[in-house]
Amino acid sequence: MFTPKIDRISYGGAMIGQEEIDAIMGVIKSQGGRRWTIGEESLLFEEELAENTGVARAVVTNSGSSALLVAMTALHLPKGSKVIIPAVNFPTAFNAILQVNCVPVVVDVDPDTLLIDINEVKKAIKEHDIKAVIAVNIAGNPVGLPKLREVVGGDTYIILDNCDGYGTKIQGDYVECFADLACVSFHAAHIITTGEGGAILGSNTELMDRCRKIREWGRASGSDKIYEYEGFPDDYRQRYVYEEIGYNMKPLELQCAMGRVQLKKINDFKRRRLMNFCRLESVFESYPQFQTMKYLDDANICWFSFPFRVKDGNRARVMDHLEGNNIECRTIFSGNVLLHPAYKNIEAIKIGDLKYANQIMRDGMFISCHPSITDEMIGFIDKCLSRL
Repeated sequence: MFTPKIDRISYGGAMIGQEEIDAIMGVIKSQGGRRWTIGEESLLFEEELAENTGVARAVVTNSGSSALLVAMTALHLPKGSKVIIPAVNFPTAFNAILQVNCVPVVVDVDPDTLLIDINEVKKAIKEHDIKAVIAVNIAGNPVGLPKLREVVGGDTYIILDNCDGYGTKIQGDYVECFADLACVSFHAAHIITTGEGGAILGSNTELMDRCRKIREWGRASGSDKIYEYEGFPDDYRQRYVYEEIGYNMKPLELQCAMGRVQLKKINDFKRRRLMNFCRLESVFESYPQFQTMKYLDDANICWFSFPFRVKDGNRARVMDHLEGNNIECRTIFSGNVLLHPAYKNIEAIKIGDLKYANQIMRDGMFISCHPSITDEMIGFIDKCLSRL
């Protein structure tokens, strides 16, 4: 039973049962406790993720942030290449551009959706030679990727940061199908979870092969097959041959076993999140001081959270009031990422004045639409809003 002000309405958290615990313990106990790195469970998780999403391949990683870095690395962009990204993002998407020695071209967002503004993308393309775009789905709200592809053309890579919203569809297909590479997160707060974890999803065989190699040190494969290469000894095995400059960004095998169980629950999680989002939307639309978000007509969204903007400039008052009633609040991630101290001296190109990103930094926030939220909790949120 929910006790108002005593029980916290948290914005996120893992939802697991005995099935996940059994899956984890099964891996820990297997092979005398010796096998922890990726193996059979990881391969099965990748196959099931790809099949569920409708893409050819999946490569699991130790986080969504790692997935973004691996994806950017796999593009093999020349140093100094220009990559468009919206100013409102989660910083590890932005960081991935810098970490591969490319230049972020930062564009504004649509204040009604929080998503990359296609008109600003058009301006950036007119002014600069753009090699790639990172599209960011905020809170699960999907970017119109078919339109974005039409604007940037077929020769410009699109990486999708859908770390918040795995399960979202547009035009009847998972959003990941519309990008060259798509990245998702399985952090404990996200739609399905492996505690920490993530994946890269895509159907471009060459890019996905690179992602798999980059994820695990850059090696050709984990096979003991002989690798024939000029200058190599004739007994050299593939597992010690490095074809990419890579990292160790593998997940644990036990995480993938848990992920397989979670994936079976995604439709239920999605249904409950959407139901809570719609209930909250109805509540907030009755208060004129709030602006709720717009989204694509053909979208079937798996919402991470309920984002909104405070119109009257009193976000601090709203957040303090809600937190004072034990309702957890968050700002919209980075707001304008360029205003953060980490990026004070970086090389970046800013398109326009980023007016709306600045506004969202001042007035954007979100609360929970987690599957655990009940009608009683939403009623309490409504009561709290009425007392502002």
